[in-house]
Amino acid sequence: MSRMDRRSMLARTLSTGAATLAFAPLLNKLSALEAGTYKTPKRVVFVLFGNGFHEKGSIPKELPAPQLEGKKTTTYPLEKLTLPHDIEPFTPWKDRLAIVHGLRAGSVHPDHGAGFGALSGMNVGVGDDKIRNVLGESIDAAVARKLGGIFPLLNLGIDPGQPNTKAIRCSSAWGAGQPLAAQCRPELAYESLFGGIGATKNDFATRKNLLDLLNDDIKELRSQLRGTELVQLDYQIEAFESLSKRNAKLAEMFDKGVLAKSAPKLPTPYPVKFTDTVTAQFDIATSAIVTGLTNVVTIATELCTIRGNYTGISDMGTHGVGHNEKDVKLGIAGLEILPLVRRHIAERTAALLGRLKEMPEDGGTMLDNTLVVFTSDSANRQHTHGENWPFVLLGNLGGRIKTGQLVVYPISKDSPTYSGTENRHMTAAADNPTINALYNTILHAVGAQRDHFNLIGADQKNPAMTGPLKELLV
Repeated sequence: MSRMDRRSMLARTLSTGAATLAFAPLLNKLSALEAGTYKTPKRVVFVLFGNGFHEKGSIPKELPAPQLEGKKTTTYPLEKLTLPHDIEPFTPWKDRLAIVHGLRAGSVHPDHGAGFGALSGMNVGVGDDKIRNVLGESIDAAVARKLGGIFPLLNLGIDPGQPNTKAIRCSSAWGAGQPLAAQCRPELAYESLFGGIGATKNDFATRKNLLDLLNDDIKELRSQLRGTELVQLDYQIEAFESLSKRNAKLAEMFDKGVLAKSAPKLPTPYPVKFTDTVTAQFDIATSAIVTGLTNVVTIATELCTIRGNYTGISDMGTHGVGHNEKDVKLGIAGLEILPLVRRHIAERTAALLGRLKEMPEDGGTMLDNTLVVFTSDSANRQHTHGENWPFVLLGNLGGRIKTGQLVVYPISKDSPTYSGTENRHMTAAADNPTINALYNTILHAVGAQRDHFNLIGADQKNPAMTGPLKELLV
């Protein structure tokens, strides 16, 4: 049976709309193979967090910040270096890792978070303006335009201020005046991706497992698939099962009377803790990628601003944490709390990488064709003008990104923080590349070459700002 005949037969076996959506990526692949147009998909995940990415948490232990001062761009192989506490979970992927220091914010003012400026590289103003002004497209949207997908861009948020926030516009935009809302409630993100099958909205007590409804379709599909296509189906099923566990647990609680019969709706807010919401959103993102529903994800864990608290780690307000105030309950200062926050987000990112490494794809794994961009929406600290904007890049997009290295652009000085602690912050030289150049590098890596990314006027002719960065692009 030809692939086209097999695809037509598979399509006819899908008896529900949910099945059509669930297995569309597999059917689309078979169709592209038959037409001779199939290309291994690339994927990019943007992970943003607040309160800065302090140098101590993003530079290998053997290279303290003062040692990195210099007037020329320097690269260091990571193979024999020790990753710091905050990003230690990335150690198994050091060969796929690039740490970048010395990038400037350019026109962006990231103080207390950069709002839409973090991913657009554009000056959106300060204060409330930075979360209102949308002056151009963000890098995740630009990448999504190239990579496509059933859901071109999955935008997930975690709101430390109001855990019951449904959706908020904070980081991403298709263009000027076209912000894209980040879904902050994991169960609503689940519904938008996989459907509220067999239940009313948010009603976990009566919602049926998606796979139960697709059971007959799955049996028929399994009988007709062979080799890697069968393996892909199995991984998709496993991803759906993982997402369904949360529903099943709540339904079981209801059946046992743990949930009041008079209130079968989803508890609000849910999840309650910041750490739990981070975990849930990463689970959603991972499953959406593995099942082929999206190729581009943004996870904004603090909505590109300062608000709320890091419940599950500290009950002190995130603003005070960034000012290094002491958490009396924990007995530690804010700059000891932030590494715990970044570490938790790094652990969930590492779990995503591990899942992609397990997923076979075209002679390799999904991880081979993925890039994760891990950074703060506040550059290197809460109060900053973008003196240094650290990035960690994980993955190489099929060999397009140079990894296994620390890249340090010229550092003009090293000065104490505003809080007077011994932690130190690096300041990039005035003619160093900006984050716009890095974003242009990512566009080149996914095959969407541009002369520049969101530069205005004379900046469009400045080679330090245009990119791509030769230290990172193969």
